[in-house]
Amino acid sequence: MRSLAPRWVTLLLIAGWLTVSACHHGTNVGAAAAESGYNGAVTFRIVNHSWLDVTVYLQQGTRRDRIGTATATSTTEFHVAVRSIANGGDYRLFGDPIGSRQTVRSEPLHAQDGDVVTWTLEDNLARSFIDVR
Repeated sequence: MRSLAPRWVTLLLIAGWLTVSACHHGTNVGAAAAESGYNGAVTFRIVNHSWLDVTVYLQQGTRRDRIGTATATSTTEFHVAVRSIANGGDYRLFGDPIGSRQTVRSEPLHAQDGDVVTWTLEDNLARSFIDVR
């Protein structure tokens, strides 16, 4: 009788490789800042009072770069390199709740090294507010 162990090992390795590949797909500007050690970075603290996870994007003009996902009813922090924000220029934060058609967008902000941007997302997204220090 032949052992199935080699097949299971092969399947597990393939599954692991597919998982890692899926995680590295697309642009994630937060990952670039994490690798740089947060030098020349803006910190985004997302306080999510909503019952839904919210995908957060950095919007510059018509371009959106995914920062990450803010977990429901918790605070999530992201670090983005200032150099990834076009010339340290103006940007907005854009929130897209998972499982909802309603979105939210901040007012225009200007990127500066060392900024801590706290975006509080309320359950009713229209009541959300932002603070920059």
